[in-house]
Amino acid sequence: MFSISKFFCTGLALGALLTIAFTATFSSHVQAETFFYEDRDERFTLTFPDTWKRIGNQKADDQVTIAAPGVNDYATCRVRVRQDRRYIIYPGKFDSDVQKTAYSRDFWNTYLGEYDEVVIEAFKDYSGLGRGYASMAEAAYETAEGTPVHKRGVMFATLYHDRAYIAECSAEESVFYKWRPAFLSVIKSMDITSEVRHSKSRGHYRSLNNKDEEVEVLGPRELDTYSF
Repeated sequence: MFSISKFFCTGLALGALLTIAFTATFSSHVQAETFFYEDRDERFTLTFPDTWKRIGNQKADDQVTIAAPGVNDYATCRVRVRQDRRYIIYPGKFDSDVQKTAYSRDFWNTYLGEYDEVVIEAFKDYSGLGRGYASMAEAAYETAEGTPVHKRGVMFATLYHDRAYIAECSAEESVFYKWRPAFLSVIKSMDITSEVRHSKSRGHYRSLNNKDEEVEVLGPRELDTYSF
């Protein structure tokens, strides 16, 4: 009788462990479901939880805007892209210096000018967004359009080749820290495609030191192939 009970209890314990393991695996799988967003024109990608949804953009440079569940939380993220060709002459090794010149604290002071009662509570350079060097700001403010909402947001900005990318997530101020880990996860998922910049800082040129090296230009016919 003792042995049977022991076996029965052991079986229950094993079953409970298997149930817990299955539940943990299933929960992990559910939590891992995400949407993948790709903007081929502006050359970036983004992932976000499948419980979020895309909503309408508000500004001309908004490329994608997503909203988290919860109407009164006002939890949203957006990616904005702006043309900026001022620094394309500089090779990639100067990207960090360009960021600190053009997309640092002064940039955020101007950027946040569209809101009211702005307080920048955290700022730093030496951050990253996708493949670019970025600055980061965290600010409290009040929306200036529609119903006023006191919000807090975290935002990153980088210049990559000829485009400025700005990833911004915000929520109603009292629930911001509940959403902050999810916001940072969305921002961290953003990537910028690498095709816009050649792997060599000034392109790939024929070696000028090798006088014997020939370049072939292939035509539509074999007779139209030239070497020089």
